[in-house]
Amino acid sequence: MMRAILTVAALALAAPATAQSSATSLFDSMRSTPLTAGGWTYRSTPTGSEARFANVFTIRCDRATRNVTLQRTDPLTALSGPMTVATDTATRSLPSTTTSLTPRDSLLDAIAYSRGRFVVAGGGGAALLIPAWPEAARSIEDCRN
Repeated sequence: MMRAILTVAALALAAPATAQSSATSLFDSMRSTPLTAGGWTYRSTPTGSEARFANVFTIRCDRATRNVTLQRTDPLTALSGPMTVATDTATRSLPSTTTSLTPRDSLLDAIAYSRGRFVVAGGGGAALLIPAWPEAARSIEDCRN
């Protein structure tokens, strides 16, 4: 009985470390990978603004709902399922390739202030290594103000 309790306690302690380790490893494993080809563009829209990286990732501010939407797209493949966003300070699995967050969500800060790049993976496409340029932060800030 005591051995079973110790085993359960050891597993409980190991689980968060394993989750953090795998989260960190996604970002770290992409460090030597070349950045995904493309650049950021920013534009005002009738409902807010959007920052788009090439034709594969968009950060959209909807001022009416005060939501920031992260959307992964692929012009050649229909993407579906969860996506993971990893920065140098945070990693989070999101329920789908189009996910809305509140403007004060800590993941958005992690994207905006990431050291040079962040990773978007999942949805059935290849992992993207996206540069952290000011356009992303600008669209996020539009929903905060």
